Amino acid sequence: MKSSLLVYRYAKAFLDLAIQRELVDESLNDLLLVKTTIEGDNELLTLIHQPLVSKERKISILSKIFENKVESITIDFLRLIIEKNRDAIITEVYDKYYELYHDYKKIALVTIITAVNLDETTTDRIVNILKHKIVKMDSIKVTNVIDKNIIGGFIVKYKDYVYDASVTNTMKRLHSIFEENLYIKEY
Repeated sequence: MKSSLLVYRYAKAFLDLAIQRELVDESLNDLLLVKTTIEGDNELLTLIHQPLVSKERKISILSKIFENKVESITIDFLRLIIEKNRDAIITEVYDKYYELYHDYKKIALVTIITAVNLDETTTDRIVNILKHKIVKMDSIKVTNVIDKNIIGGFIVKYKDYVYDASVTNTMKRLHSIFEENLYIKEY
């Protein structure tokens, strides 16, 4: 099974459980704490991914680290992941849960890539266009990424949708058009 599909299934199952217990927001915060704690400590990260360390030992260590810091369903979720030998995806689950959480809350996560920082007016104009043409969510959360390589214009990314209105892309298209030599000598 592909890792991304596996991560999706675990994140979706955890979200469903969190919805049932009305702990959706708390679970998001818990998974962020788990991810930052594990990724921030190389020894802990190595221990989690070490196949020679027993499942019981891993569960015991994580339980001691996170008891009184996270909800009980998060501890149970970590236990399940370790018992099923899915230790490698523990830190990846947060990212997928983050996406699923925002889908559940009807918040679209949109990335706008520009050469310079966007002002509020321009961001609002792009968001209004997105709301009416592409995104069918209650609200839109915009992340502005600066990339000097696009020279000018912008690139909008929402899930699998990409709208590239950058100067670099326009120049590439023009270059490919001019490479076609349509001139035919007639003499």
